[in-house]
Amino acid sequence: MVFGRRSEKRLPESASGWAGTLFDEQWAKEGSLAQVEALPIIKEIKQQAGQRRSSRRVSRPSRKGRAYASYVPENIERQVTEIYPEGYDAERMVIIGHDRSEHLCLRPSSFYVRVEDRVICRLKEARPTDAKVDILEAPLKKQAVDCFADASLLAEIITAKFAYHQPEYRQCERWKELGVNIPTSTVNSWVHDAADALYPLYKLQVRQILQSPYLQVDETSVQVADRKGKTRKGYLWGVRDAMHSQGVFFHWKDGSRSGAVADELFKGYQGAIQSDGYEVYSRFENVQGIVLLGCMAHVRRKFEHLAADDKNAAHIIETIATLYELEENLKHKKAPPEEVETERKAKAYPILKYLETYMLDVHKQYTPGEAMEKALRYAFAVWIRIGRYVQDGRFNIDNNLMEQAIRPITLGRKNYLFCGNNEGAENNAIFYTFMACCREADIEPYKWMKEVLSRPLPDMTEEELTKMLPSNFK
Repeated sequence: MVFGRRSEKRLPESASGWAGTLFDEQWAKEGSLAQVEALPIIKEIKQQAGQRRSSRRVSRPSRKGRAYASYVPENIERQVTEIYPEGYDAERMVIIGHDRSEHLCLRPSSFYVRVEDRVICRLKEARPTDAKVDILEAPLKKQAVDCFADASLLAEIITAKFAYHQPEYRQCERWKELGVNIPTSTVNSWVHDAADALYPLYKLQVRQILQSPYLQVDETSVQVADRKGKTRKGYLWGVRDAMHSQGVFFHWKDGSRSGAVADELFKGYQGAIQSDGYEVYSRFENVQGIVLLGCMAHVRRKFEHLAADDKNAAHIIETIATLYELEENLKHKKAPPEEVETERKAKAYPILKYLETYMLDVHKQYTPGEAMEKALRYAFAVWIRIGRYVQDGRFNIDNNLMEQAIRPITLGRKNYLFCGNNEGAENNAIFYTFMACCREADIEPYKWMKEVLSRPLPDMTEEELTKMLPSNFK
């Protein structure tokens, strides 16, 4: 893998003529020549990054002179109470000024019961003995879940758990302070019913994302307590539309992380798939119509904790940082994908070539099993996939956006620890899907969930449901 002269393990000579195949016949330039080409590019990128940071500091708005920080909107409700000094007499005194102080207040949440009293009526002249009497009654307004809880309460329970990581039993404990003692089992059944109601919408979300020509994929672990006296580790798969920002979906298949799940997920898919170095994704390397991309962030992490004690690791980290600075420079100038591709081929690719030859050169300094040797071996295994991001200005250098979508799951499992069974894990996948989609669409999760659960989802057509997806929600 490391010292063999097989071309499929090395980046090709030129980024421009590269079709992204593993079987290029061109050889990488060695050692010093690659460094001579890369160093001026690195210097130029750092200069542009310095200019970008300077301009950002100059344009940053000042908060000086404001009553308090910008987190309070200007149109917030203000309740003004005039307090007169003791002994004030309006007839003998004149007001010469005001000394005002402000305090941000919070109203605690409260419960109430909404009663819909549908009036039933008939015509006055109609008699009970008539063969036909027209009875008029307003239709029952249906919501997604037929239960005592209103859509507003269901939305609060779901967003509190899956957006703000508050388990159901903690929510129930807080409600006792408000005089409402709802059993946790009842709340749990409401949540299960809400997941069932949202399932058709979830399937539409999955289908919409899998139509994207560029996906980011990752997995995260979840504990499942469906065995007596112990839990087992299962995995949620996350798939993100990285091209059109249509959102994310999470997939649970009995907790499996096997290649069979990946085959099922991406059966017939055509496009780019970006992932970490998990070996299951290697099965798509030679699939016609699929471009497999790597994640630079995963490569960087392998060296990050070694950089303090190893100068080679520190140099690799510093060089990778230059690639990220180039991305920030292009983002700052709002470069279109065509310009991004051109800049990457001209600047990022020579740096990647230099990093490749540098890592191959220093690898012989370490013995197998050392942390640095393992980090280098990981980088070699995925380097050909890493280099492919230069081929399209719409590709990302890493998989971080997918990992950001997964982070709430990590925070949530630290609070509620495990799912009760496969059904619970599947429900979690549905709710986490829509929480992530709302964040990506810049929509308040509670507002979206309340609106959706107030609709009769089982009776809605596919066209109507599609309009309710977070990316289409107005």
